[in-house]
Amino acid sequence: MRKLFLYMVIGLLCSCEVIKEEDRLIPVPTPVTNSRTHVLLEYTGFRCVNCPTAAQTAQALQELYGEQLIVVALHPASNPFTQGLYDYTCPEADSLYLYMGGTATTPFPAGNIDLQATDNRYFYDYNEWSGELIRAMQQDTIWPYLGVTTETDFEQQTIDIEVLAYSEKALDTRLAIWLVEDSIHGAQAMPDGSVNTDYFHRHVLRATMNGCPWGEPILLQNSASQYKYTMPIPARCNAANCHIVALLLDQDNYRILQAYETNLDD
Repeated sequence: MRKLFLYMVIGLLCSCEVIKEEDRLIPVPTPVTNSRTHVLLEYTGFRCVNCPTAAQTAQALQELYGEQLIVVALHPASNPFTQGLYDYTCPEADSLYLYMGGTATTPFPAGNIDLQATDNRYFYDYNEWSGELIRAMQQDTIWPYLGVTTETDFEQQTIDIEVLAYSEKALDTRLAIWLVEDSIHGAQAMPDGSVNTDYFHRHVLRATMNGCPWGEPILLQNSASQYKYTMPIPARCNAANCHIVALLLDQDNYRILQAYETNLDD
């Protein structure tokens, strides 16, 4: 009952704007289904001395698995490792963190694969990320298709986004659009206790469509459909270093079913 109440509260807080069907849903030819792309949610903070090592682990996994893995770094304000002179937080990172049971005492670094809990546990030490990723890759089912193209107006600081989604069978899901910024120059506490003021923070979640990390509900069917959105780029972001990450989430438990990442204008 408590968990159900939490879902209801999150739903109210993150209710996304309803977009007219004729403005965003366009039937298109059915694409060939693809394999699943996974997402590593890397919880981190600039005051966390072990987080640079975790970031190296995330980078190594991404290099190993290529397009099969997307990394998104989250700096939740609810954890003291993110608090201080530098601010890489965003409200959506906090929403995800609190939903997964994060508190002010949750040890950092921490990570999760695909917003999925194993034995009611969401957070894993970076030494466990590889094993959790392999576990997720071994799940055998037919995954939905997802593709994204963007067109950016760098003068107006807006992104036009087109999403192509398809499922071989009817599937109640949610479509979320995240804006991620790479190579943010700043400071970071290091394992030796020093502070590196020439550090580059990677894959940082900056914003989401309509301020909602869970996206909006959509019904996928056995015909491909295209969804269109326009998203502003926050003033603090360097658009040249930004990426769009699109996600299809399970309607009931928010598990990530499919993901796609693209540079702006790709």
